[in-house]
Amino acid sequence: MSADSVTLTDPSTPPPPTEARFDPAQKAWILSRHEDVWAALRDPHLWAVSGKREIRPETRDDSGRLLQRAAMLESLSASYLEAWRPRLEAETFTALLGLPTGQPVDLLADFALPWGLTLAMIVTRAEPASAGRLADLGRRVFAATGEGADAGLRADAAAATAELERVFESGPIPMGEPAFVALSQTLPRLLASAWLALVRNPGEFARLRSEPHLLPGAIDELLRYAGIVRRVFRRATADVHLGGVKIAKGDLVVLMLASANRDPDRFPKPDRLDLARVATTHVSLGTGRNSCVGAALIRMAASVATGALTATFSSVQFSSVSEWRLGSGFCFPSAVYVILHQ
Repeated sequence: MSADSVTLTDPSTPPPPTEARFDPAQKAWILSRHEDVWAALRDPHLWAVSGKREIRPETRDDSGRLLQRAAMLESLSASYLEAWRPRLEAETFTALLGLPTGQPVDLLADFALPWGLTLAMIVTRAEPASAGRLADLGRRVFAATGEGADAGLRADAAAATAELERVFESGPIPMGEPAFVALSQTLPRLLASAWLALVRNPGEFARLRSEPHLLPGAIDELLRYAGIVRRVFRRATADVHLGGVKIAKGDLVVLMLASANRDPDRFPKPDRLDLARVATTHVSLGTGRNSCVGAALIRMAASVATGALTATFSSVQFSSVSEWRLGSGFCFPSAVYVILHQ
């Protein structure tokens, strides 16, 4: 562990894990220990729910898996990732070399969001001429995230979602709309959060720069430490005994992913960023039958971007963070200002 590694203290730091409990205010069971969350994610009787906390059976098979999961995995297979990687690497280095040095730069607005749009266009095979329009639609879909119950934003997001669905309904990959939004909007926020952790720990940045072989494991540690999805929701389709409690059929369950990722019983000194840590059992991308269908793509893309950042700049000096966006299960900085040094 580097001597100048520091603890990330901000609104994204989750509460410590506790025993399973029922929260009357949320009318839901709260699971936050790593072993409980891990088991819940793999339980066949705890199904993912919609934004209204209801199961949508028309989107899933009898076992609770997304009907389009197999098709999505095929469209994001290892062969596609291998073909996309060289182009993404070239685009990433070009974008990073175009950033100014010696003055504040917003890693989210100036790099991660344009980079995410590039990745989304590559993966969805969208027409290059439509990039501007698609970027605006993606921004509108994501705009309500972390903004509470703003009716106007939510209505506009719904309209933009419908338009994106029409654009991608006959595209080469299933679930084109959520894939585009995830890559062009959610992934850049994840990258910004991960890089915020990295630049706040300059010793770890230097370590990764000098030991690039650590990169695959470092991405999992960054996902553990700085994942932006704090919690996900499940509903029981049968009685479930988990974490020492009985969860009745129909009950709502909140899985506190961020707290599970900081469980000291699973990750010693969990509030430390340690890029040599073996963190493959983090739950930022889920696990088991309902794990993130784009997990391999996320790891590849984050590895390309993070490796390029540490190779391009000798150091990245942390400057400031704009406001934190909280809500909808997410937590992420709306801007990350740094000063780049070559």
